[in-house]
Amino acid sequence: MNILFTIQNQLETLSKTEKKLAEWILGHSSEVIHMSAKALSEAAGASPSTVVRLCYSLGLDGFPDLKLKLSATLPQINKELYSDITPDENVETIKHKIKLRVIDGIEKNCELLENQAIDEVVQLLEHTDLTYTYGIGASGAVADDFCQKFLRIGRQVIFRQDAHLLATAMVTNQKPAFLFLVSNSGEKREVCSLAHLAKQQGIAVVSMTSQKKSTLAKLSNIVLHIADGGEVPLRSSATNSLLVQLYTVDVLFAAYASRHYDLTIRQLETTKQAIEVLERYK
Repeated sequence: MNILFTIQNQLETLSKTEKKLAEWILGHSSEVIHMSAKALSEAAGASPSTVVRLCYSLGLDGFPDLKLKLSATLPQINKELYSDITPDENVETIKHKIKLRVIDGIEKNCELLENQAIDEVVQLLEHTDLTYTYGIGASGAVADDFCQKFLRIGRQVIFRQDAHLLATAMVTNQKPAFLFLVSNSGEKREVCSLAHLAKQQGIAVVSMTSQKKSTLAKLSNIVLHIADGGEVPLRSSATNSLLVQLYTVDVLFAAYASRHYDLTIRQLETTKQAIEVLERYK
């Protein structure tokens, strides 16, 4: 976990005093490594108790843990690779900055994504005949990826970019089914409306979101809690969120495929042969 990205991503969730201290730490990261808690509080104009509270707000075990994690990121601090893209930056630096964000996002996601939640979704797949899936924008691309992966191994999946069409399918179908919704914020109106409709129809709701207290999460039977990409001006965080979501779909697919290994291999071979037939007629 890159503690600098963690601080950046959580700035807006911190109290006023904690945010002020966090911003000071971001601007003086290499200095903090060699400071005591008292020295930091004096330099940043914060109380010692604020230093302790900030560490706990960031999910750390205390100030020594903060220093340890800052030490681990020292090479990136020295090269200023934790910041967002800046004007006239060279391509090599841009590559390394985005790589660090992607790696950090995947590592955080591994920590947040609960094994039990994945197992519960796999069981739901095993006990239903049909899955509906939906997302907006980049999350729609993830829902589409979910659809394509599971269609290739014989699962019946309906993905629609039009929420009205998906709602129509949900209320007219009689097969045992569940709804898989993707929303980083968990507050998109169309997404939450579909979740409400599913509850009314007795259809289980599975959500993939970074906000466990969101409206969508509260409406869900199972929540796949994922890492938040954070907010940065050039929206490299949006790409990070997309990759984290795609990674989570891969984990879910692999978990299901592992339990149904022989059948999955046969289905993949069958779909591969079907594509080869189509290729002959180009």
